[in-house]
Amino acid sequence: MFERRFRRIHWLLDQLIETQLRDNLTNQSGIITGSQNYIAKAIGKTRNCNGNTMSASDRYDYAEAQIKAFTRSGVRAKIMLSLKDGYKTAAEMEDLIGIRSTTILHTIKEMSEANLVRRSANGYALTNIGKIEALLLDDLVSSIAALDEHKNFWLTHDTTGIPIDLQKKIGMLSRSKTIEADPGALLKTVEHFINELNKSWMIYGISPIIIPGYADVIWSAVNRGAEVQLILTESIIKIVLSDHEELLRELLLRENFKLYSIGDDIKVAFTVTESLLNFGLFRLDGGYDLGTDLICMGESAVVWGRELFGHYRRISKQIEGIRDIEHSGS
Repeated sequence: MFERRFRRIHWLLDQLIETQLRDNLTNQSGIITGSQNYIAKAIGKTRNCNGNTMSASDRYDYAEAQIKAFTRSGVRAKIMLSLKDGYKTAAEMEDLIGIRSTTILHTIKEMSEANLVRRSANGYALTNIGKIEALLLDDLVSSIAALDEHKNFWLTHDTTGIPIDLQKKIGMLSRSKTIEADPGALLKTVEHFINELNKSWMIYGISPIIIPGYADVIWSAVNRGAEVQLILTESIIKIVLSDHEELLRELLLRENFKLYSIGDDIKVAFTVTESLLNFGLFRLDGGYDLGTDLICMGESAVVWGRELFGHYRRISKQIEGIRDIEHSGS
């Protein structure tokens, strides 16, 4: 599995290169690769650019040697990933990655010469440079794994509603599964979604669509003390006001409920709870895909979902009373 993902590493090379050079090269910190000659050359080029941003092609030229070192050597990459969390002996790495210690020691010698690994009384560890590159590599491998596992979902949906910074962190969704409706259960995804909300104590959601049973489950969650924050499009809020005015009035009086309004041109629908992210997107033809949801588990998925919710909350307007809705339509 690792080898298959690793062969596709070129797919996201530009992300790795841009992050390395933007965050380290442009401030002339010099901490970017294991090669001092490479650093000197790169910094010299940056100074010659007079502050202008290098093109993606230029960035690749200066990072090419390091990138190829990853892609041509699975042993080197696995050593870096195994040392990412701390010291290990050659024997411990052999057990962990399944490669003979003689091969590991030969590769470590090369990595030490490149200032990526150092030796100590406790075994082998990454240098400061090695740690940074290992973190970037880990993010890259996780992103490729997350995209590859649910390739059809990402290829057939509109991802423009995901900010670029969060697209770069898509590896945080590596623990995911898709739930798809079938002819015998057309509302399978909705039923799963409602069941999860009934168990949750934190509900942050954004929706440009009407979901059957959503109003009732939100009312129930607020009544049992769950923290609920919702971002709804202007048109959906008007529908909710028309169909559930008294319920909405009561909700807006509760301290544990907050409602926000956003424009109608939203390309995502998701809810993040304390334990998972229920994520949906529009199809490429412009219609919302009610039949397919990506269910993402784990702490990293929750963090990613809350960051996405925070992005949309910052560009939304809080609704504090019915008058706010009425005035927005006048």
